[in-house]
Amino acid sequence: MASILIVDDHPIVRQGIRSMLEAELHNHHCREANDRRETLNALEEELPDVAIIDLLLRHDDGLALVKEINSRFRSSSDDRPQILMLTMQDESIYAERVLRAGANGFLAKDQAVSDLAVAVETVLGGEIYLNRALSARILGRLLKGKESSPGKTPILSKLSDRELHVFQLIGAGVGTKDAANSLGLSPKTIETYRENIKAKLNLANVGALKSAATRWVETGTVSAQNDDEP
Repeated sequence: MASILIVDDHPIVRQGIRSMLEAELHNHHCREANDRRETLNALEEELPDVAIIDLLLRHDDGLALVKEINSRFRSSSDDRPQILMLTMQDESIYAERVLRAGANGFLAKDQAVSDLAVAVETVLGGEIYLNRALSARILGRLLKGKESSPGKTPILSKLSDRELHVFQLIGAGVGTKDAANSLGLSPKTIETYRENIKAKLNLANVGALKSAATRWVETGTVSAQNDDEP
């Protein structure tokens, strides 16, 4: 019996994923976790065969969690969880980041229910899961030996992983002090990240930054624009 750990900060989403998997797959045991702390506790208690992790976990960063899982568990044991990232965010921004972080697959929340079962079975088999269109785009770039053309590069691709996490926290309404505590950094460092993000996204002020970040968290889309907020 394969074990699956479902990590999402929304109980309804966790239950929905669990119901889908139980309907589509047999002989699979599911557990749930709400955030980073619960996830690490669950992994220490019993390593699952697959961990399905949402990229946006309130104050936690799913991408950073993948890196932490790799650091804690993958270097010392062959009996390690396969990681499937699940998100509503733009796959063109995140897919390659999560694969580089050590995930085994990437699945958008707007894909078909049957795709989730296929993705789980694929990573359980030791293979990488990407949907056909995304796989073709990544393979095409690798074959050409270059990154996406400037005109097609998503605006958030300019941000580092840490800057993207700070951008996420801003969009979730987390203040500078709380963001600093969450990341183990000083408020001054968070302010530096905010300034870097504004510069890279061509945002004129704090209002524009908050507006763009909120749009990103709520809809998964963002564009470089300057709101007229102070």
